[in-house]
Amino acid sequence: MDGSTVILNVGGTLYTTTKHTLSKFPDSMLGAMVSGQFPSTVDSSGNYFIDRDGDIFRYILNFLRSSRLAVPSDFKDYDLLMIEADFYQINPLIDAILHIKEQQSPKCMTYNLEIIELRTGSTATMPTNNSRIKTILSGQKNVIITLPEYLIGSDAMEKLAIKNGSDFAEVELIGSNSRLRLGEILQNRGWKLQGSDLSSSSGYDKCLVNNSLIVEQSYRDQWSIQIAEGSTLPVRTEFQIQNS
Repeated sequence: MDGSTVILNVGGTLYTTTKHTLSKFPDSMLGAMVSGQFPSTVDSSGNYFIDRDGDIFRYILNFLRSSRLAVPSDFKDYDLLMIEADFYQINPLIDAILHIKEQQSPKCMTYNLEIIELRTGSTATMPTNNSRIKTILSGQKNVIITLPEYLIGSDAMEKLAIKNGSDFAEVELIGSNSRLRLGEILQNRGWKLQGSDLSSSSGYDKCLVNNSLIVEQSYRDQWSIQIAEGSTLPVRTEFQIQNS
């Protein structure tokens, strides 16, 4: 054990420690420096000189002494400490910083909604308003009830408010262009469109006199939002625009 004292000049700040402490992790830059395996620089007084942040080095040196990362409760410079720990190549310190940052990061809840619009009609009517349109919204009940009632319907809202059965539900949206209107509302509330696709199929309806070709188009939009744990979903009051 080498207990000889060493004075380090880190960015103009002097620290007194031992070679044994600096060699705590032999593969680190400091361990290699005191063992002579890494080229070193000295200041005018003959002290080891390291051109790095002198204030943040106190936490690095204390970690070498105790193998514990001890910082004030209001410490904010984890990114800077991570940069310095990487420079000194102290992997256990890097792991300790990542662990603390992970604990301090707010836990997020992810919510998803899916909107499917089905358009059915003949080749003569698609995709005009003469085609039959059905729009289905799928998601968690507690998410759907935060949406405007004029799109969901009062009866559906009452059923969704009942706390029984599955936490997920499907409801048919009401009104024209409901898929696009709901998409605008979600976007304004901070939701992100994760995917949108269109699929189609066709076939002849033998029940019709002219044996028309029937086309079915399915538009699917997938929306998601991340909310910090303990926070509530964003809710705004959207007013229905009445046709004059």
